[in-house]
Amino acid sequence: MKNIQEDIKTGNFKQAYLLYGEEAYLKQQYKHKLVQALNPEDDTMNFNHYEGRNIDVKELIDLCETMPFFADRRVVLLEDTGFFKNKCDELADYMKELPDYLCLIFVENEVDKRNRMYKAVKAAGRIGEFVQQDEKTLMRWAAGLLKKEGKMITQRDMELLLTMTGVDMGTCGWNWKR
Repeated sequence: MKNIQEDIKTGNFKQAYLLYGEEAYLKQQYKHKLVQALNPEDDTMNFNHYEGRNIDVKELIDLCETMPFFADRRVVLLEDTGFFKNKCDELADYMKELPDYLCLIFVENEVDKRNRMYKAVKAAGRIGEFVQQDEKTLMRWAAGLLKKEGKMITQRDMELLLTMTGVDMGTCGWNWKR
């Protein structure tokens, strides 16, 4: 995750990113940060979003081969494709020769690290695994959110909150904002 943060901070982006894991809140946060950094002006001509398992790989590759229009890069966001659990050899082969103007962002729940796509993204870019956080980390995170709002919470109340909300950051964060 630190490498992805560094890329966003410096503006030196890789050609491919894979965000995966069971912690949906963090995954979505990094997805939004990457998309905003790569496509700061909400350029709809050079940004494409695909979701689901019914993506036509040949059509996707054709799109990737299309140069950006009055922009430095084309950004393609792909979510829950299944490319990292099932075979997708054609796209894995294409990943070896990505155009320098292209940035692919994959957001998946599950991946097989032995998969060709996983190895291809690793070679072309960065991979961020978002695991469920432990209670201590969640407590520090939630306390930080409260501190930004000028509020404090006791350790006991924090433990009670986590008992009620669970250890999912999305659930815990949602309750703080109410």
